[in-house]
Amino acid sequence: MHNNKLPNISLISTAIISALCWLPTSSLAQASTIEQEQLEVITVTSRKKVESILEIPMSVSAVSAAEMSNRNYLDASDIYRTLAGAAAPRNQLILRGLSGGNDTTPDTTAIFTDDIPYEFTNLADIERVEILRGPQGTLYGSNAIGGTVRVITKKPRLNEFELFGTIQGAAEKDVDGYDSSMSLGVNIPLVTDTLAMRINGNITNDMRPMVNKATGVQSDKKTSFVRTQLLWQPVDGTTVNFAYVRDERNPQGSPLGDTSKPGGFYSLNYQNNEKAKYGYDVSDSWNECDPSWGRVRCVQGSEFVTGAVDRYSVYNTFDYWEEEQFDLFSVAVNVDNIANIASLTYTGSYREYETHYLDDWSRLDAADMFKTWIITHDEYERTTHEFRLQNIDLNSPLSWTLGFFYDKTKEPNTPDYQWQYLELGDQVSAAAEYWWEVDARQIGIDKFGDPAKIWNLHRFSAWEEEQALFADVSYTFQTQKLGEIELNAGVRRFDLEDYSHSETAGVWSEELTLTQGQENGNRYKFSASWRPEQYYSVYALYSEGYRPGGNNGPLAQSCIDDPKASKRKDRYTSDSIDNYELGVKASLFNGRFSFSSALYHIDWTNIKTSIYMNTCGFSYTANAGAAQSRGLEFESKANLTDNLSLIFNASYTKSELTQDNDSIGGSKGDEMTLVPKYNAYIALDQEFEFRGRPAFIRADMSAYGKYQTHFDTKDGDKVPSYEVFNLSTRYELNDNVKLSIHLNNIFNNDAVKYQKDRSRSDSATAQKYIEFLPGRTLAVRLDYIFF
Repeated sequence: MHNNKLPNISLISTAIISALCWLPTSSLAQASTIEQEQLEVITVTSRKKVESILEIPMSVSAVSAAEMSNRNYLDASDIYRTLAGAAAPRNQLILRGLSGGNDTTPDTTAIFTDDIPYEFTNLADIERVEILRGPQGTLYGSNAIGGTVRVITKKPRLNEFELFGTIQGAAEKDVDGYDSSMSLGVNIPLVTDTLAMRINGNITNDMRPMVNKATGVQSDKKTSFVRTQLLWQPVDGTTVNFAYVRDERNPQGSPLGDTSKPGGFYSLNYQNNEKAKYGYDVSDSWNECDPSWGRVRCVQGSEFVTGAVDRYSVYNTFDYWEEEQFDLFSVAVNVDNIANIASLTYTGSYREYETHYLDDWSRLDAADMFKTWIITHDEYERTTHEFRLQNIDLNSPLSWTLGFFYDKTKEPNTPDYQWQYLELGDQVSAAAEYWWEVDARQIGIDKFGDPAKIWNLHRFSAWEEEQALFADVSYTFQTQKLGEIELNAGVRRFDLEDYSHSETAGVWSEELTLTQGQENGNRYKFSASWRPEQYYSVYALYSEGYRPGGNNGPLAQSCIDDPKASKRKDRYTSDSIDNYELGVKASLFNGRFSFSSALYHIDWTNIKTSIYMNTCGFSYTANAGAAQSRGLEFESKANLTDNLSLIFNASYTKSELTQDNDSIGGSKGDEMTLVPKYNAYIALDQEFEFRGRPAFIRADMSAYGKYQTHFDTKDGDKVPSYEVFNLSTRYELNDNVKLSIHLNNIFNNDAVKYQKDRSRSDSATAQKYIEFLPGRTLAVRLDYIFF
């Protein structure tokens, strides 16, 4: 099933040395003589106004469209590995050590696409990506406690026709099949200076390494989207942009491996008995295997081939699959001048979301002796509005922003939110009755009129609403001796309200849940920055953030006796973040060296986290304890020559619990999960000419320290430190076509990227999840643009 498409190269270990940069006064004095036109200014809109990175009193990184193309970034997760202070073990970004529990999706970083809270990470036809570190609760609201990612798409051009696209193919060592990504777009001026349309789309197929030996299915993930934008400029200074996005995601199979060594497996014995309801008496047997064998080899026998195939093999009675789709409609209005006082920005969106997915529960509920599975059908509608007024005079020392934000998610009546199924047949019916000590088949007939359905979660209605008023004001003092001093303050007043009504019925639980709640509060931000010259700045920042509370679903009957069930409440409340930060930024030596560094301390209280109940396999959300995170971030770029540049980013993070936390198995002083103590990224970029055409080559390395993925840590929850090396080259065939080749993980480091034991016990049926760093991968990419 697997092959070796690329040769092996042994990895030579490297040591990464991180250093703090303290600049002497003479260097700063030299920087002050730089002429303004020589300085490369990177402008961002992270404070919802246009300014340079040096002017912003917070830690910000920005990646342009050109950089994304040069570095072959296809998804925002490709950017995350380059950032100081970032971790993304399962592709969800974690900044500044704010993970919070034992799950891989803490939702501590918010993602906005064109100022809409929408997690869109495909980088096709993207203008810029900005990463804002630290709580952004005043301007960006809830869930932005660790930071915010802003994805800014390319907008229609009123007077320029474009046809553009990207084609890429990739092959990974020991993985059958080829990855592919195809993008196509067009920009069409419809009315000169007034109306234009931009349409672009992408289809991606990611062949993943895991193969299910029970079904023969190899894991893969298909994604696609189409984005249509219509830009109207009725008069100078006023634009209206209408947009529609159709986004589909279809993964199948297991993205994670399983390193469990069960030592054996259960099987059932059937004896005919005419008096038994289903015609059989049932007993079970334990079949031992070599304790050093993995699950697949144990179940399938000693003749199973080991090696690369074994590494990427799993055994599941069903293959996970999902059909997920978004339809997003949005409008953005910008008016540059209202009564010579302010500019107005409005962004509104409406989206419909729907997903169907299958989870195999045969392992945990039936020890793989018979088949049972859950199919979930979820859908919701979400509406957002944001109005923003800002001062129009950019030369005024006083700068202000006032705004209103509204967000509501409605989840409709969904009788088939979750169904658990049991395969048909008298033997299975008898086996379920024996194993579960309840007649599941009869329950299905009595409750649902269907012998295949044994449990149901019916969501009658649910909604969440957030309203907020926010303001941000800054004043810049101009002094002759000290330069510029900016004082900034921000506040967000939020009101939250939610409601949930659901009911369960069937073999596991019979419960009606009706919960609702309200919260409100204020979040603040204060900063002071000093810019003695326009080419360097020093700042101090205090900022706050929060994640909204909400409602838990019903507690399954099978979970009532779980030791952690007593901690469950119908409703959990918001958590809170306080961030203290000192930073320095500079662009020195005629713009040849620039850096940004920040030292921070974060207090996290009332942590909102997922609690896994080991005995029944279900989870709930709770407020669990407090934590503290402290660290240092450093990002830099040096132009060593006119054509050779060096990028060096590094961070140190110490994130730990500050009190005992029984609900997640944590003790005071335990390190937070999914957070390496250090990460580093170093890259060398060389530009040159080949046959009279521009060319480019890059070598880079990412490094991560060790970390754990679970409190109450087992050996299977520990991820060792690792490094990965990449090489890229690009050649401009002509003015319109660029060819690039990318070799990732060139030394084929077989490091573990993520692993976690599902159970805290030595259960023979629970998985020990693992994800390996992708093997050596060769990608060929062609970018083209025609006018």
